[in-house]
Amino acid sequence: MNKLYRFFRFLPLAALYGVGIAGQAQAGADRALSAQFQQQFNAQLQQAKVPGGAYAIVYQDQVLALGSYGVRAVGEQARVNPDTVFRLASVSKTFAGNLLVQLSQQGRLDLQQPLKAYVPELHLKNAQIERQVNVESVLSQGSGFWAHAFEDLIEANKTPAEILPRLAELAPVCPPRRCYSYQNVLFGLLGRAAEQSTGKSYESLVTERVFSPLQMHTASYGLTGLLASRNKALPHQRGGKGWRTVKPKANFYRFPAAAGVNASARDLSQYLIAMLGHRPEVFSPALLSQLQQPLVKMPGKPRWPVWQQYRNASAWYGRGWRMVQYGDDRLYYHAGVVDGYRPYIAYSPSTGYGLVLLTNAEADVTGKLAGWFWQQVLPGPQLAKQKQGTAKKGAK
Repeated sequence: MNKLYRFFRFLPLAALYGVGIAGQAQAGADRALSAQFQQQFNAQLQQAKVPGGAYAIVYQDQVLALGSYGVRAVGEQARVNPDTVFRLASVSKTFAGNLLVQLSQQGRLDLQQPLKAYVPELHLKNAQIERQVNVESVLSQGSGFWAHAFEDLIEANKTPAEILPRLAELAPVCPPRRCYSYQNVLFGLLGRAAEQSTGKSYESLVTERVFSPLQMHTASYGLTGLLASRNKALPHQRGGKGWRTVKPKANFYRFPAAAGVNASARDLSQYLIAMLGHRPEVFSPALLSQLQQPLVKMPGKPRWPVWQQYRNASAWYGRGWRMVQYGDDRLYYHAGVVDGYRPYIAYSPSTGYGLVLLTNAEADVTGKLAGWFWQQVLPGPQLAKQKQGTAKKGAK
């Protein structure tokens, strides 16, 4: 199916056989892809004994497939469906990036200003460091501090007010924006920056600028939002020979910009359609251009087999989104894991595809499924060159 799918998707069939035949071939390839992915999804979750999950596949402005597997909670009969709400963990960072870039383009917030300008209670080791650590360096995971700083205190259920004073202990390991340094505590302060620059709550800003216009009807923020949903997947952790339901925790929810969103696969399909450029009245081309810019290079080469085909594949972090540069194209994505949930979201502007994966257990099936999907969809180096050559000929 892999070779056949790539043949239909990337050869200029419309020029060779006519638009109607090309469209039929592509539709058939999409149906085959969706059917095979459903099989892969069910098999992977069944093998790992994951209680439940949901997914969405989009192409351009269409939802190709919405699927689900299993139950919302072990020992209960309620099934997961495409509207079941899951925690999004660090996928929430993509919403923060979207909001902050919107505010910057409207002149409400300056990404180049020190974070302390918007969060006066933030105290770092000295005044020079406070001036250097700006909003964009935190948004792009390039603050320069040791990775996951004081995240153990979030795990220990400490509040932001208890953790914030500890940031004065941070010593840089590199200058800002010079090295990748993943953070949750610092990233969480970006919500305060949005609030200070607008006078509105962070949650209400994302709701009015993203959730509502994209009709993400089940999306919410925080533990209260999750518990209020009648159709929610409960988290599971390993217990004995299988998985056991655990009570959702408030700890990472207290940092909403970093890990506060709840949403369903159907919600996120609409989000991806907008990220692919098909809702310009909500996400403008200028906004998407900034969100798609690589800023901080991540160490090492991307590990999936699909990337090994490309000599110069590299991984980056942008304004709230991760990305892989391969050849002249990029794949944008983010994943997460928190207290019994494992989400994943990604999209590829060059192919027009997007993928959502949600599970209510921490087994790493999303990585395997995403790797399989993009192996089918992304062109190999030879097809990528052929596609670029065809585009150049058409431009002459």
